[in-house]
Amino acid sequence: MDIAHQTSALYMRTHLIGASGGLQLARLVARDPWTVNAIDHLPGELEDEMAFVRARVEELSGHRESWLSAVAGIGTGVRGVAGVVGLTRGRFRRVAALEAMRSLLLAKKAMWELGMERRVDFGPGTARCAELDRQAARQAEEVQALHQRAADEAFTRGG
Repeated sequence: MDIAHQTSALYMRTHLIGASGGLQLARLVARDPWTVNAIDHLPGELEDEMAFVRARVEELSGHRESWLSAVAGIGTGVRGVAGVVGLTRGRFRRVAALEAMRSLLLAKKAMWELGMERRVDFGPGTARCAELDRQAARQAEEVQALHQRAADEAFTRGG
């Protein structure tokens, strides 16, 4: 594997690690009755995106990225603990969770932008980066709307 492929694979692996945590957070936020089904689609979209990136990393590296399953397993454990402590419950915790979710979505959008510019090697999948970039922008807007609502509730006197 040449250095450009190694660099792209490493970059995408890093995003997959972050995406694993982001997926667990998205599942928690989507499950919160407060969101009123506004982002129920988000975890499924993130899973599809992760599968796309993982396939490219495996293509570039020439072997299965089995360690990613372990990272996802750790993320599931974190989700269980976070669910028990009510990470998204409560006015201020909800604001913080939505801020974190939006930050992760914008980081992912940056990856798609680099893919569209061909700085990160998505190979034949480069054309899909534009579609995923638009999807990431929509996802961030949806989470931002929820964040604004949560902030209104958390920081309005008497709220």
